[in-house]
Parts: sequence; C-alpha cells; structure tokens
Amino acid sequence: MRQLTDAEVIDVLQRNGTGVLALNDWVDANPHPLPVSYGYDDERDLFVVQLEGDEESHKKRCLQRDRNVGFTVYEETEPKSTWRSVIVKGELVETEHADVEPALAVLATNTQYAPNPVTWGDSDTVSPYQLEIETWSGREFTIG
Repeated sequence: MRQLTDAEVIDVLQRNGTGVLALNDWVDANPHPLPVSYGYDDERDLFVVQLEGDEESHKKRCLQRDRNVGFTVYEETEPKSTWRSVIVKGELVETEHADVEPALAVLATNTQYAPNPVTWGDSDTVSPYQLEIETWSGREFTIG
C-alpha cells in the first residue's frame, strides 16, 4: 500500500462521478451512508453533490444536526492489478446551482446517471450541496 499524492487524489476525484457520502445520524448513533453522484472542479476547488428530498427527508435532517461528512471514492485502475480509494472529509453546505455550476458540469460529464434538477423527479426537492473540504487522503493497493 502507498499513500496517494495530492495530485493523484485530484485525478481520482476528477475521473470518477459516484461515491459514498456518509452523514452523521444522531438519532440512532450510526453513520448514514448513501451513494451519490458528485463533481469536482479542481481549478475552483469545488466539490458538489445533489441531494433529493424535502426538509423532512432523513438525509436533510441529519445535515440539520451535523454538517460534517465523509465521502469515499474508489476505483480499480487496471483490472485485477491496482485499487485506489480516496476519503474526503469536511462540511456539507447547501448552495445555489449558479454558485457551483463548474462542478455540476463535471458531475454531468463524469456520470451518465447524474440527477438533472430540471428533469429528475420533483425539481423543487433537488438541492446542490458543496463539500467544503477540510482533509483528504488516498491510498493505492496492488491486487494479487
């Protein structure tokens, strides 16, 4: 195993478009992980996810209690050869689409299944959130 450099962490974040967002769930004292699409624009250091649900949704209630989150991205870079993972930690804050448009463009480019707030479900319940990155780390493992 070896640690990834900051440049390699950025590469992993830019190459991928889905990961696992872990929220703090103070109700039952367990983490609340959920798969989400994301976009990362390294020029502006914007990390964005879109969350669906009204103010009563479980994920939004978790964020009302604690905006500190973890996010994991992983990839197998060469089949059965190399595995990389990145963990990002920080505060997740609701934002406006216009403020994070460059990262949303990356989100749309990196994943075919990203929710489009104009066409996906009830667009009134799709909100962009910016992950204000406090720390990140990455590792690479050789397989087999």
